[in-house]
Amino acid sequence: MNEKLLRPFFLTAFVALITLALPSAVAAPPTSAEQLRSELESAVKAKDKDAVLALVNWQGVSDDMKSMMKELDGDLCNHDIASVTLTALPPGFQPTNEMNGVRYVPNVDIVGMIEVEYTEKGNNMQMPYGTKDGAFYISGTVEEKTGASAVKEKSLDISVMGSAMPDAGTFTGSYVYVKDGKEIKEDLSGKGNISKAFRGDYVKSCTVRNDSNSQDGLGIQLTISEDGNTVFESDTVTNTDPIVYEKK
Repeated sequence: MNEKLLRPFFLTAFVALITLALPSAVAAPPTSAEQLRSELESAVKAKDKDAVLALVNWQGVSDDMKSMMKELDGDLCNHDIASVTLTALPPGFQPTNEMNGVRYVPNVDIVGMIEVEYTEKGNNMQMPYGTKDGAFYISGTVEEKTGASAVKEKSLDISVMGSAMPDAGTFTGSYVYVKDGKEIKEDLSGKGNISKAFRGDYVKSCTVRNDSNSQDGLGIQLTISEDGNTVFESDTVTNTDPIVYEKK
């Protein structure tokens, strides 16, 4: 074959080979909250971890934070999912937190939460989502050093354990915790089981009660922990008497 004819042939073959070796183009990010919700639902139901992580905005996220977020978000694929819904931001939601001289900031403009409900009753996961450059993403977290020698906060957890039955009764309550010297009050109402994890100085008080007498005899139990250590654990209460905690 003539050398001049060979060159275009090999050039075409080389370009084709390179094209096949390249990964497929990254899909465009969702342009609406509903599209984000729908794509997340499809990904978790297919147990496609990569598809879940592709919906997160990773811009500015450190390698350590990426590792933690990938483990957390990827865990969605380890459960059977009942539903994926869009919800409003909870009262008192704080998109930015500061701890030990580091400020944790979302890398999108937060507009709401995506709630993933597992088939296991009472188990769910909520993730903030928002917009950036006209697209919708699950929020990533960027770390900013403030230079302040902030007081070390504690990991706080409040759990109400009740019945896991589908017809489990409801309970109502609230708690007050202190963060940066300020008191913050939050709702503690739900059905079956509920757990609230957050950071702060300490839990100042908490009250919760059954809305009606327990029908299954299990009742509810309140547990409060700080940095993994239990500071309060109530007896199981099956009537409507309140369970009350006051820090001493």
